[in-house]
Amino acid sequence: MEQYAEILETELEEAFEVKSKQALRRLTLLLAGNFLSREEHRESMEVLRTDIRSLAETMQRGFEVMESRFVAVDKRFEDMHRLIESRFDAVDKRFEDVNKRFEDVNKRFEDVNKRFEDVNKRFEDVNKRFDDVNKRFTMMFAFISIGFTLLSSLILISGYLR
Repeated sequence: MEQYAEILETELEEAFEVKSKQALRRLTLLLAGNFLSREEHRESMEVLRTDIRSLAETMQRGFEVMESRFVAVDKRFEDMHRLIESRFDAVDKRFEDVNKRFEDVNKRFEDVNKRFEDVNKRFEDVNKRFDDVNKRFTMMFAFISIGFTLLSSLILISGYLR
């Protein structure tokens, strides 16, 4: 900065008539300081631009990594969803199989129940036949008793009449 100020001071002294050497010195220091701060500002802006680019690139890489992770999580979620669906399908199939078994058992019970009804009907038929035979036997026994009574009475009456 000092060298720049001295060069500027020399050039201005030769170009213009100087009334005050100290004022010229202050002016050159101000201009040099202003020029250098602009230069420093440009350099710091360039550093800032570089840092921002670096930050943007880092953020972009971070977003790409996050995107790949999201894709991986989505894939894992879809795989998990498919696995759960397949397990639910397997459970549904098992329930359907159990349901079918219960229907088969229910059908067997219906068949057994029908057989019992058939057997019960046969027992009722047999019981009805026994009732018919019993009625016939009772009626036959009654007729035999009446017959013996009449026959005994006839024998008795014929014994008195003789």
